[in-house]
Amino acid sequence: MRKESYVKKRLKRVIVTAMTFCLTITSPVFTKTQAQAETQMRDAWTITKDMKAGWNLGNSLESENDETGWGNPKVTKCMIDAVHDMGFSTLRVPVRWDDHYIDSNYTIDTNYLERVKEVVNYGINNDMYVILNVHHNDLQTKTSTEYWQQEQVKNELRTIWTQIANYFKDYGDKLVFEVNNEPRAGEDWGGNSGLYDCVNQYNEAARAAIRATGGNNSLRLIMLPTYCASSDEPKLAGWRNLSSDDRIAVSIHAYVPFGFAYEGNTTQWNNNLHEELKSIFGRYYTYFHSKDIPVVIGEFGATNMNNTYDRVQYTSAYGTLASNSGIPSILWDNHKFDYGQENYGLLDRYTCTFRFPEIAKALVDAYGGNGGETGDPYNSLYWSETGSSASDWGQAVSVMTEKNGGTFKGSDITRGGYFYVEYDGTQGGVEFILQNFDSKKWAKVTISESGSANGHYYAKFSYDNCVSAFGTDNFNGMLDQIHVGAKDNWINVYSVCYCYPK
Repeated sequence: MRKESYVKKRLKRVIVTAMTFCLTITSPVFTKTQAQAETQMRDAWTITKDMKAGWNLGNSLESENDETGWGNPKVTKCMIDAVHDMGFSTLRVPVRWDDHYIDSNYTIDTNYLERVKEVVNYGINNDMYVILNVHHNDLQTKTSTEYWQQEQVKNELRTIWTQIANYFKDYGDKLVFEVNNEPRAGEDWGGNSGLYDCVNQYNEAARAAIRATGGNNSLRLIMLPTYCASSDEPKLAGWRNLSSDDRIAVSIHAYVPFGFAYEGNTTQWNNNLHEELKSIFGRYYTYFHSKDIPVVIGEFGATNMNNTYDRVQYTSAYGTLASNSGIPSILWDNHKFDYGQENYGLLDRYTCTFRFPEIAKALVDAYGGNGGETGDPYNSLYWSETGSSASDWGQAVSVMTEKNGGTFKGSDITRGGYFYVEYDGTQGGVEFILQNFDSKKWAKVTISESGSANGHYYAKFSYDNCVSAFGTDNFNGMLDQIHVGAKDNWINVYSVCYCYPK
């Protein structure tokens, strides 16, 4: 970050309103036993899928000269405890190191290393993943493409990462290293492969230096950013892993769609923005997941335009797409609560309480942070803020399966799963129909559970009820279309999704 639902999880929404005031206390002594509690250094995919919902300690340790240099209070254990208690499983700690060199050889002040360790331990002692990086060092924005300056940047990265890696060598695999924040060698909007190659070389210099320190660092997960950590397609296409190292992940910052998330010139979350977001996640699969390379979204969020409801919708949609893709996503929080661009504040760091708990919970719930129904991974088949209406046995929503050009696979319908419909009208007044074109069969599925949530009704249609209605437990190649309609009444359907068994 610079200086300074899909389907909404409507199965249950817990809005946190309790205000818990914490006292500032010193960090407990962190022992080597704690650091090495997880002796097994797991693979990159296992770790990234387990990182889930994250929170950024923005505008603190990466601020100029001192962690309070940009107006934020000193980081306390209370803050990170509040983040953990909200349900976040990952803490990202941006750190500026070059304001703490003690000589021209890039030697980091040991007192500062100790302070960074203290903050890292706040997360580790809460059994959180902690991402530690290089953030806002001058090397991040070196604009010259001269060979000598490129070598200078690589040398500085090697030197500081050798020190950081050695200092944290004994930590288990819940500590993750991100080699740089938003590295670039000049502003680029047209796909300059030479600039991208330069940043790829910076990534490799840091990666190799970390691995060379040995110990747990020989197997630790390392995050390598795209050019400027951008999600723009040319930057994704230009990313390269210059080694055979398979314990790496791509680091991406994606305040997208940009007009809504960063500029704020669009303040209402809508279907078109949702489709744009889906297409961006499609890029991650094309360029990385399809090539067996995991992805971490190290920063995202929507700036405050006095549109909390829409920010909740956005965060839920974002988290759902990320969760369904096995990608952790980490909200940016810079402790700024005004109106307009760059106001991503969520946690009040003076009181250790969330000013926007509903936004935080939207992300946590997308990854199943509360357990139970809100944690059911799902595939959205239809979503609309305004909904689609029908009456007198008409159809409000029809969804084609993959067999007929859609995206939903009949083979996904498995024991323990269920369809979920959210609607207005009369409770229980909704029909759910499975259709096979060849046999001209319309199978009406009985509701297995119904209730209300978020001011609307919902209905579930279980796997067993689908099997009973359809006459077979093999939906692969047999299911052509899904319909949601009204009985002898009016309904308005807001969402249809398939919830997978845990």
